Amino acid sequence: MPEYARIRGSRRQLWIGAAVLFTLAAAANLASPLYPLFQQSYSMSDSTMTALYATYVISCLPSLLLFGSAADVFGRKPVLLASIVCVGVGTALFVVGSIGVSGLFAGRVFTGIGLGLGTGAGIALMVEASPASRPWLGSTVATMSFVLGTGAGPIIAGAVAEATSGDGISAGALTAPFWVMIGLLIITAALVATLRLHKPITRQRWRPTWPSVPGPMRSSFNIAAVTGLLGWAALGLFLALLPSMTGSVLPEPSTLTSGLIVGSVLVISAASQLVAPRLQPRAAQTIGLTLMGLGAALLLSSNLPSLGAATALVLMAAAAVATGAGHGLSYWGANRETDLLTPSRQRAGITAALYLAFYAGAGLPAIVVGAIAIGTSLIDAIMIFTLVLLLVSCAVNSCKKL
Repeated sequence: MPEYARIRGSRRQLWIGAAVLFTLAAAANLASPLYPLFQQSYSMSDSTMTALYATYVISCLPSLLLFGSAADVFGRKPVLLASIVCVGVGTALFVVGSIGVSGLFAGRVFTGIGLGLGTGAGIALMVEASPASRPWLGSTVATMSFVLGTGAGPIIAGAVAEATSGDGISAGALTAPFWVMIGLLIITAALVATLRLHKPITRQRWRPTWPSVPGPMRSSFNIAAVTGLLGWAALGLFLALLPSMTGSVLPEPSTLTSGLIVGSVLVISAASQLVAPRLQPRAAQTIGLTLMGLGAALLLSSNLPSLGAATALVLMAAAAVATGAGHGLSYWGANRETDLLTPSRQRAGITAALYLAFYAGAGLPAIVVGAIAIGTSLIDAIMIFTLVLLLVSCAVNSCKKL
């Protein structure tokens, strides 16, 4: 019997954990379709916008390193409440227009810290609530909640901004999505407050430390981490950069259109995870990498100059489907393989270490493409990154089959 099976929570605990992950992920990605409007409103350069997008990922990584094991020492509930408060502060800073660009950066930093703080605790809470007859349920619901939240954030922002904008996007329309998110965070915090306070998993004193992975599971962990990094890098390409590409194809792009384009990739990812439990974790990772390679190839093809706008849009849609499905399978497989091998006393810490690779992959496209775009156009930079991603995915997939 896996060690995590010795610790059991309730079904209510499972769904409250899902609500937390969904809301935190939605809050972290809420601003995605609004970035062009913020750029126009605050007269920010492209390099400043790239830095703003990457800030929450950069702040999330040290948070995962420093606080990843905190939930194993203090318990899941207090760490989750602290993470919701941090994300709430970060979200609130986006509605204070007088703070300016520095307020936007501060908001992204608080959001990143809160997301890093709550990720390991939330997933550990859900894995421990899996019924004995379906031990994969907690891991599956956790990955689906996180992906659906990541997709729901841009959709909520686009829909609320569009509904409150009237004839044009006003300052009120830009802040309305963040007020909605603050309300959702308050509701989520109230749900977490009703959870029974479990004793800490370990009696060790907490201190900031690099998460350690036990030797017997290190090889499987490294494979899962690399697979997850590539999966989130492919997804990050769509989240950060696809709206800019579709803007050159669609004659009248809007915040709602951008939100739906970004969100659709994540909805497909979540849907593919419903099928994933029928596969072995390693098989899911292999199939996922193959589909992501296909998605990268289709995205490259969509930029061929001889194609018309309609054909390019169809290829982008096909790339989104392949990438979304590939991400869902690889993400689930990486999580599930790690869950099967992780000792319960180290669950939150090792989960945080795994998500360190995931978040690094999510932030990679914006940073790398931004650097490449200094010497070339944005579209050419996207194509170069996509080609490299395709080649690396093929190389990793080939190594896993050896």
